[in-house]
Amino acid sequence: MALDDDHKTWISTAPAVAPRLTWRHEPSERTILDGAWWPRSRATVTELTNLITGLDDRHLPVTRIMLNPEAWNEHPRRISVAGRTVRLGWFTTLDTNLLIATTGTDQRVDLLVVAPDTSPASAAAAAAMATDGDPTLRAAAIVAATQAPSQPHIQPRAEDVSESEGGHVNGHRPAGSIMPATAPLR
Repeated sequence: MALDDDHKTWISTAPAVAPRLTWRHEPSERTILDGAWWPRSRATVTELTNLITGLDDRHLPVTRIMLNPEAWNEHPRRISVAGRTVRLGWFTTLDTNLLIATTGTDQRVDLLVVAPDTSPASAAAAAAMATDGDPTLRAAAIVAATQAPSQPHIQPRAEDVSESEGGHVNGHRPAGSIMPATAPLR
C-alpha cells in the first residue's frame, strides 16, 4: 500500500477556498518567516491545494513543499494543482508549525503553520508575530508565545536553534521575492 501511495498523484475534489494566509510586510535578508498560514483542517490534499492556489495568486508557483508528517492526516508524495504536479517531502525533523515551499526558480517561502484547532484570537496573535514581529522569530517560538500568554517567553539564541527549524541559510531569499499581504487572516 505504501509503495502504491508513493507513486500516486493525489487530486483534491473539494471546492476551492481562499487560504487564510498573511505575509510579512517588509521582508529582509534577516527574515526567517515570510508569513503565516492557518489551514481549516488537517486534510492534507485539500488544504495544500488551497494554499498552492493562493501562492500562485501571489506569483509564487511552488513545485515542492516540505512538512512534518505529525501535523497532517495523509502523507502523499505528489499532488496535482493547476495543471502541474507539486512534490511533497515529509520530514520528522522539521518543526510541525513550519512549511517550506520552493518554486521552480528556487525562491523559498517559509510559513508559520497555525494549527487548525487554534482559537481565532491565538491564530491572529501568531500571524501578527510572524508578519509584523521580530523577523528573527522562529515558528516554535511564536507558537510557544501564543499558546501560553501568561508565561514569560525567553527567545532562544540564534546559534542555539538548528537549520531544521527553517532558518534561512546565507540569505538564500532574493530581495523582493515575497509580495506584501493584501488582507489579514479571516
